[in-house]
Amino acid sequence: MRKILCYALVVFLLIVVDNNFAEASYCNYGNAVFFGNGMFNEQSSADSSLRRLKRMMITAGELPDEEWTFELSYNHNEGIYSLFEVYRQSVGDQAASFWRWLGSQDLAPEWFQNATHEIAATYDVAEAIIDADLNRHVQRYQSLLMEGNRVLVVAHSQGNLYANAAYTNLSQDNRIQMGAFGVVSVATPASRVAGGGPYFTLVNDIVIAAVESFFPGTLDPNVANIPNFADWTNHSFIKAYLNGNQTGPMIVNSALSQANSLSWPTPQIGSGPISVTLTWGAERDVDLHVNEPDGSHVYYGNMWGSSGYLDYDDVTSWGPEHYYVVDCENLATGQ
Repeated sequence: MRKILCYALVVFLLIVVDNNFAEASYCNYGNAVFFGNGMFNEQSSADSSLRRLKRMMITAGELPDEEWTFELSYNHNEGIYSLFEVYRQSVGDQAASFWRWLGSQDLAPEWFQNATHEIAATYDVAEAIIDADLNRHVQRYQSLLMEGNRVLVVAHSQGNLYANAAYTNLSQDNRIQMGAFGVVSVATPASRVAGGGPYFTLVNDIVIAAVESFFPGTLDPNVANIPNFADWTNHSFIKAYLNGNQTGPMIVNSALSQANSLSWPTPQIGSGPISVTLTWGAERDVDLHVNEPDGSHVYYGNMWGSSGYLDYDDVTSWGPEHYYVVDCENLATGQ
């Protein structure tokens, strides 16, 4: 039984358009590029990385705005960030020892070991945050792919763990055509790149070196830049990688090449001058209800209205459910 109802109140406007505009508004599929941030990135820092990546890709590829979109797949890092805060309170901002201790290159003092154990003991809280972030990423990728778009994730540092996990989740959904989803990895702490995409890790990236000493399966460093003293860790996405004389062009060109090599998925949900997409979290089934201007109630029990159509009703997972106005001729005034 469906117990949870989600109502979408959509304002329908009378829009006067010519046929060309109407055609473009709902028959134009595109490329969605996401940036998955690394650890210790606040939202503002991650946004800056996304903007820089966007500018460089648009310039290098001469990309038309109407065919390319850029979004952030933000992830938190509560557990390791809490550990780093304990370190900073005791030692200060110089983080070299932190990474050596974390990578077991030097014997960590007792207070650091105790803090590590305490945070590990409460990791279920951090894990819940990770799960929420990952579910949000997967649902967004899923909706775009089902609409007929190609999706590429450029992931930095721990963002690669999220991108790999998202790939695994999507591949278990038989609605998703995985040839339309790709990953380009930067400074990856993982042992693989989901889908077999390219990766770029600097030989002097001390963060990944520490991770590699702790997890020997980490992908080996594979590129070097002219020395850059703007980032002593050689790990920052902008300062070390996008600004690098080798890694900058390699990341941008690989992202363009990888995106253009993806296949176009067959659309499974429609698009029109107005569309509503509903995704949700841990609840098993949430329902989308739309009340149209003439009083038509569109939902799983009445999927056709006078203006639009509920073309996807999800009952087995976390969405999407999708409603759209088929064309402008059916568009009515009112709420």
